[in-house]
Amino acid sequence: MGGLSTTSDVLDQALRAADLEEAFDDRGVAYEDCPGCGAHKGLKLSLARGQVQCSACGSAGPLIAYLREKAAAGEWNHEPYSEAEIIPIEPRLRETDAANPPDAVEVRPVRQTSPALVAELVSEAPIVESAPPKPRGSGRMGERIIMSLLAVIFLGAGLAAAGLSGFANFQAFSLGVSDPTQARIWGWSGVIASVCSFGGFTFFWWHLSGGRRGEAVRAFVFALAGAGTSIAGTTLFMLNNAQGQADTWQSAAQIRALTEAEIADWTRQLEGIPPETRSIDGLKAYLAGVEAAGRTHQKPYRDAQNELGLAERRAQLEAQIAAARADLRTAAVTDTQVRPARNLPAWFFALMLELFSSQATSIAFVSLLLLYGRKPEAPRDEDLGPVV
Repeated sequence: MGGLSTTSDVLDQALRAADLEEAFDDRGVAYEDCPGCGAHKGLKLSLARGQVQCSACGSAGPLIAYLREKAAAGEWNHEPYSEAEIIPIEPRLRETDAANPPDAVEVRPVRQTSPALVAELVSEAPIVESAPPKPRGSGRMGERIIMSLLAVIFLGAGLAAAGLSGFANFQAFSLGVSDPTQARIWGWSGVIASVCSFGGFTFFWWHLSGGRRGEAVRAFVFALAGAGTSIAGTTLFMLNNAQGQADTWQSAAQIRALTEAEIADWTRQLEGIPPETRSIDGLKAYLAGVEAAGRTHQKPYRDAQNELGLAERRAQLEAQIAAARADLRTAAVTDTQVRPARNLPAWFFALMLELFSSQATSIAFVSLLLLYGRKPEAPRDEDLGPVV
């Protein structure tokens, strides 16, 4: 139903004249006794729609006309009217309303009082109930804070995954050449591929949302190329790492077998030394006493020297065996701690890392653009049409 076009000043003046400036709630709605049927609080006044309507008798009309008639008529008589008291009369408009005459009208039943009441003018369009407008920003601040935090978390996770992918690509691509300088150059090409991967999907969304389909397709192909290169580089890095671990394990097994063979040989040599061989310190003390007595030419002195050699050899063998066994224990503990995991294939890990890198950053960037990007302009009053 079309309402009268008024300015806010005109409406404020009419509200003050009718003594209703404090009657409306936060939704811009007030309830009055119906002057037509006398229904208590049956007449609904809506500032948003600019209309009045009675829920009992169905009478309706523009809000501004109702306010003016109430101000002109004073207090309403709330007694119900009879059929004989309904009379058609012409509307009374002020000079500000004469420039905007209404369309086809239907006369609402009113009671002739002193001064005479003016009938309300209504159009024939159906009444459209509209929800009261919510205050700007209501319920949006909490949503913006939560989505901003999630976007920052996604951005951090995506950049971390991109860093891991770039590191893997650098290591894998640098192994393609033997020259150190060229190896660094090719390694950085892998990092570039990772950057193109996680940034290309954001450009794809941006171009597609702007209607630039050609640029969106090109950005998508560019992002897929970077993603494929990054997946291949990460897979190659993991395969090389697994191969290096296998080679290390094989070398460690060979060294362990060799050490065990040496221990066995040293043990046999140790068993060949007579157990009654005295200690090195005792033999050295005995030889020093014989030398002081001047009996170095006698046979016991020479026998003590031979026994000293056996004692030193025994000490050397015992030290070698102890050191070799300590190395074996250390190698066993190290092998247990660095045992490689074989649960996930290299290609699957590389694919998931690439998805985390590209899609997490893309989702985060898009969310931030939607939250803090340029807001659409508010529609003008003439674009919205008449208030219903």
